[in-house]
Amino acid sequence: MFFTKLLPLQQSSNFVEERITLREKQNRTLEADVQAVLSYRNWIQSKTNNTFDNTRILGIVATTKGAENYLPYTIPKIIQQISQMGMMADIVIGLNNGFECPTVIDQFLLLPDIQVIHLYTGEKLANNIPAPIFDNVMCEGEPYYLNNMEKHHCRHRIFIVHQKEGKHSAGKIRILGDIYGSLLLKSIKYGWIPPAILVTFDAESLFLVNQNYSVIDPESNGLKLIVNQLQNNPKIDILGARNKFAIYRKNIVNGTEVLLPNFTEEVPPIQWFLDIVHGRFSGYQCKWGGGTVGKTDTIVSLLAVIAERYPGRGEDAFLTILAKHAGFVDSIVLDVISTNRTPSITDMTMDKPPKKAWIEQVYRWTAYLQGLKLLYGEHNIKTIINPGFPWFTVTKPIGFLTKILGDEQINFNTVIKKIKALAIAFIAFQQITKKSIENPDILQGNKAKAFW
Repeated sequence: MFFTKLLPLQQSSNFVEERITLREKQNRTLEADVQAVLSYRNWIQSKTNNTFDNTRILGIVATTKGAENYLPYTIPKIIQQISQMGMMADIVIGLNNGFECPTVIDQFLLLPDIQVIHLYTGEKLANNIPAPIFDNVMCEGEPYYLNNMEKHHCRHRIFIVHQKEGKHSAGKIRILGDIYGSLLLKSIKYGWIPPAILVTFDAESLFLVNQNYSVIDPESNGLKLIVNQLQNNPKIDILGARNKFAIYRKNIVNGTEVLLPNFTEEVPPIQWFLDIVHGRFSGYQCKWGGGTVGKTDTIVSLLAVIAERYPGRGEDAFLTILAKHAGFVDSIVLDVISTNRTPSITDMTMDKPPKKAWIEQVYRWTAYLQGLKLLYGEHNIKTIINPGFPWFTVTKPIGFLTKILGDEQINFNTVIKKIKALAIAFIAFQQITKKSIENPDILQGNKAKAFW
């Protein structure tokens, strides 16, 4: 009789012990990753004598099929924004897994005061091993390293990294691994002094000013605002722009057809919700890969470790979590947006049967967030990136509703419209979360899938 009563207590005790053991394992994993980041950063500072080039800004973008619709506009725009600061640009464009866009590159050659340099990766031996990079298509001779001795014939440089198609190449993090782990780290090893500031962005990213719900000015220079904050506050390591989802539509710019964000078109409910809360509430502090600016030694250290250890997807979520636990000082600049493409609410995927594209976009994010939750533990990530219910909608309802309504005139129809959108977002997110819990991303090893 006594044993029968004791058994549930023993089972409960075993469950608690298992939870503690899992929590300790998650803590150790996170601590090991943080130490690896700090080790890389210390190494970079040692190799460079903690001296960096303050005349240039380094930009990194990974691209795949479809990027040709954005790059003809976004690359010249970012270079123009850097020029307006009185600085020069070194832009590295990674073409993933055999992707090519020769027409776009030809257009870059016509831009004034810009040098285009072609680089090529050798064989990638595993999904987390950076491939060597050469300055010739045959990948012969010594690998290519950046240096400060070359005479710059132009103010700005665009490095095109042609990644060889291969078994281990496909995926955003894998081309970033070649850029950070091979081109940048190896160049530092052999004496290159990199720019002090590095900006990460996506093919469609635009950095624009958006203060207090003002109309977004497509000619504004949001990148300058972020860089100024970094330069004026030496203790800050990383700054993120506030995310702004938009549906992109065809436009003609200087005779070239491109896709540009249409800020007047309503985005799907979950994306609308994420835009409102990003950077403003606990759990929504991710520095999105499409709009992060920081000290070069910090960002290179973070992304080199991420690409080496987690070659699946979600590099921006990893970066945010590791940066916070490494003690790096970071923030989100609410007055600056970086644009992020989202499907319209009517767009469907090419799957059979077709699925709602906006829901599948959110599912991809939640799947890797569930993987992160298992890896590091919810206790280590929930204030930074929240894969669960947004409790601030209950605990801080007035602040939340103020952000929801923005500067719109408050009337019955507006309130009903917002409540309906919130209800759709909530129901859809619960369904997506359930699916992602059942199928979390595998983040490590050979089973880590190639993703964008």
